[in-house]
Amino acid sequence: MRKHLPFIFLLIATLIMWIIAYPNLPNQIPMQWGTDGSVNWTAPKLLGMLVNVGILLVIYPILVLSPKLDPKRKGYLYTSKAYWIIIYAVLGLLVFVNAFVIFQSLGFDLNIELVIPILVGILFIIIGNYMQTVKANWFMGIRTPWTLSSETVWRKTHRLGSKLFMICGLLFFLIPFLPVDLMVYMIVIPAILAGLIPTVYSYVLYRREQKEDSND
Repeated sequence: MRKHLPFIFLLIATLIMWIIAYPNLPNQIPMQWGTDGSVNWTAPKLLGMLVNVGILLVIYPILVLSPKLDPKRKGYLYTSKAYWIIIYAVLGLLVFVNAFVIFQSLGFDLNIELVIPILVGILFIIIGNYMQTVKANWFMGIRTPWTLSSETVWRKTHRLGSKLFMICGLLFFLIPFLPVDLMVYMIVIPAILAGLIPTVYSYVLYRREQKEDSND
């Protein structure tokens, strides 16, 4: 039960924010922004509140319950400190998004193209920092046929993946200072490379390991 107390606190804090702000919110509230900070999509305030709070309510049980189904480690992630830190980093970002929607709807001039990339960058750095401590499992991490087949490949691949994720996080800090035309590339390309490079690396490591075993 103690593991769930931070989530309960975050959920209650989010609900309190919505309840206090709700009477003063406009009928339509922003739900999506473009890279230039302009609003692309709005929704009725009741629907907007239900969607934003509902995402918290849906994601948390999925993140908590899924590791218990992992046949490789029999729920190892559920007791992993790193996993819970990553969970609450994700939830913290979602709570901030709720707050951002509320304050933006109330007329506060918030610089979304500055704030969101920095927060996402922090999330990437947190994930990268703890990624290398997570042992092999079927739910979280760089799960390729080769990392799941070898503890050594898993460890080395996640050591590299950890560095790449933290580099991506730092690159996100630069996004607010780039021309709008370059922002999408700075978001998409590093994210793709952070996933692709470790995948290829895990295959190379596995093949090397197989050759060494066959030569023994």
